[in-house]
Amino acid sequence: MTLNIVENPDGTTTVTIDFIDEDVELQCETTVKGDTSAALAYLPFFAQDMRRNFADLFPLPETPEGGIEI
Repeated sequence: MTLNIVENPDGTTTVTIDFIDEDVELQCETTVKGDTSAALAYLPFFAQDMRRNFADLFPLPETPEGGIEI
C-alpha cells in the first residue's frame, strides 16, 4: 500500500491510499479533520475498511495442498 497525505488550508487532511504495489487496482481517498498526525492515526482503520469493502479484489492467501493453514 502506498500513501499520500496532504494537509488542506481548511484544517482537514486528505489521505489517499493505493494498493497497486500489491497488484490490486484500487485507489481510495478520504478527508480527516485535523493534521497529518490525525490522518496517520485514522489510517489503519481506513485501510482495513477498504480491504474489507473491496475484499473481492484482494487475492486470498495460499493454503498448503490438502490442509488448512493455521
